[in-house]
Amino acid sequence: MKTITVSGCMMLALVSGAYAATLTGEQLKSELVGHTIHWKSKSGSGITIYKEDGTIEATVDGDKNSYTGTWRIKGNQMCEKFAKEACATINSLGGKDYSKKGGTLTVE
Repeated sequence: MKTITVSGCMMLALVSGAYAATLTGEQLKSELVGHTIHWKSKSGSGITIYKEDGTIEATVDGDKNSYTGTWRIKGNQMCEKFAKEACATINSLGGKDYSKKGGTLTVE
């Protein structure tokens, strides 16, 4: 049950402005993969790392567990698979800030 919650939290997001630019597949890889990503959504927050080998590690603030899954890029979408695969576009908000289905991402 927690695994589905992590995926749901991470996949929640919104585009908070008409000026947000959707990242291309190449931009997704260069700007997100290998970096620590702090995410926030209406239902929680945490940290995600997309590893070069196609695996993903995630934590949810307030939860002692960590979660592992896989990621892939499908066109201009980042797809994450924990219990079930979910794909979403990610939009640049400028600098190291991004939006994703109702939530925000900040890349270290």
